[in-house]
Amino acid sequence: MPNKTIDEICKEFLTDQEARLSPNSFNKYKSIIQLYQSYLESYWPSHSEKEYDSITEAKGTYCETFGAADITAGFSEFLGYFMPRKVMAGNETMKAAGTVIKKLSKWLVEKGHTQNNTVDRELLDTAARDLPASQKVLDLLDDWLSTTNTDRSGREIEGHFSILRTGSTEIWLEEMMGSDGEIGPIPIPVPARIAKACKVGWDVGGVVAQTKKGWRLVEIWNLSP
Repeated sequence: MPNKTIDEICKEFLTDQEARLSPNSFNKYKSIIQLYQSYLESYWPSHSEKEYDSITEAKGTYCETFGAADITAGFSEFLGYFMPRKVMAGNETMKAAGTVIKKLSKWLVEKGHTQNNTVDRELLDTAARDLPASQKVLDLLDDWLSTTNTDRSGREIEGHFSILRTGSTEIWLEEMMGSDGEIGPIPIPVPARIAKACKVGWDVGGVVAQTKKGWRLVEIWNLSP
């Protein structure tokens, strides 16, 4: 057993933050930490299905079993996948998620729970920055599509697409999985401000369809860095 479990470390972190934050800010911190622990219990990052079965059959949990060595294992996936795809929340919550996880990462090093890792810190900084940025673009795309009438006259592809490159008024999407990968990158016209805000590598979840004017994005569900 670790000296301190993830549950204990999170409680210690929140106690320290409560002493310095306003009640409103503290509630945001508490909510994000609860979401992160919920993510850990659902995904068990860096641990096998065999470990999951063994521990849960004994009525154990991830956060009650593992400690500091495992608390940072899910930072990137939490910000890059769980928050944008699994949590229905506004941009303020997405921004808070990046802020809180960055603060937790720094606090863990200050308290001696973990070692400072420059590469991990840079990846976390990028994920924390891109999460709220991607949700702003998602809102822009959703608003734009709601006012755009698109004549779906041909083939449709539903799934996840990676942004390969961006132009002044276009983004190029490539299907990430499925049998339609042979169509190659799809140029999708979008408003200039949206094209400018999109980043290569972002994951677009939605539907693209053939129209009389070419391929168009007709539905969007989520957008994640």
